[in-house]
Amino acid sequence: MPKYLIIGCIGTDHIIFPDGRTETHAGGDAYYAAAGARIWSSDVGIAAVIPKNYPQELIDKLSRAGIDVSGIIRTNLKMGLEGTIEYKDDGSRVLGAAKGILKFLQDHLPGVLALVANPYWEKVSAQPELIPESYMQAEAVFLASMAYSNQAKALRLFDGKAAHIVLDPPPLMPWVKRGTPPKELADLSRVSAVLPSEQEAYEYFGDGIAPDSAAEKFFSMGAQCVVYKMGGHGARVYGKGNQAVHVPVYRTKAVDPTGAGDSFGGGFLVGLAETGDPVKAACYGAVSASFIIEGYGADYALGVTRDQAEDRLKKLLEKLQLPNG
Repeated sequence: MPKYLIIGCIGTDHIIFPDGRTETHAGGDAYYAAAGARIWSSDVGIAAVIPKNYPQELIDKLSRAGIDVSGIIRTNLKMGLEGTIEYKDDGSRVLGAAKGILKFLQDHLPGVLALVANPYWEKVSAQPELIPESYMQAEAVFLASMAYSNQAKALRLFDGKAAHIVLDPPPLMPWVKRGTPPKELADLSRVSAVLPSEQEAYEYFGDGIAPDSAAEKFFSMGAQCVVYKMGGHGARVYGKGNQAVHVPVYRTKAVDPTGAGDSFGGGFLVGLAETGDPVKAACYGAVSASFIIEGYGADYALGVTRDQAEDRLKKLLEKLQLPNG
């Protein structure tokens, strides 16, 4: 029975380096979020579905790190979430589908891709009806980005049961008009905190919207606490009626930014459950993200100890500037 539960998607990322070298790593928001939570706790479980040919060794890495993987269900799907991350000489990266029909549609028929994306997204997202009964006693739940309907069902499943529910809003799909929040989005009034990225804010409310304005938009949708993620610029923590607090990133050598926002969410979940303070929880998240970006994939972070994390947390808290001194 895990205390902290991550619900979302698991996939594979095929990395292409500038010299042509390639590597395959586990990917998906749930995988990175679980790695971010595990840095702080050995009592983490993950609920997701994987296709029948998903490499078992990638799941075994989670298990060896102490994460409960009994909620990862292997299905009859022939294909799961597979993507490429191609790095350029200047350090930039290009994201895309790895192969197969999605790759063909992405390159040649993007309009058709928009039509097939939703049912496919629902199939590779966590299936709430498959979550083990032993997971239902989780004290804190992180709803990673996944298909709108799947995320909403998972929220209803744990609403009133888990003490803390944290939600990462899914990206806007091609069939939803940009600047319009998806109608199928989960009920934000039922979660402890909403963790949008700058990308989601732009997609939901319009390009260039200021963080304060975006937070107000999320409050109008029922959110109780908004943690606005700004990548390398840190995060802003908003509570209704309270002054926003900026939480900086923990500066370290960034090798690969993939999964930073998801690992932030996993760390935030543990921090919120332990302290009850969303600002301190965001510091937990920032520390988790700092370890994720130091290597390719989540493997490096799976070996990080809580003592290492506590050292970074202490330094980050010392830099934190709270309102009114």
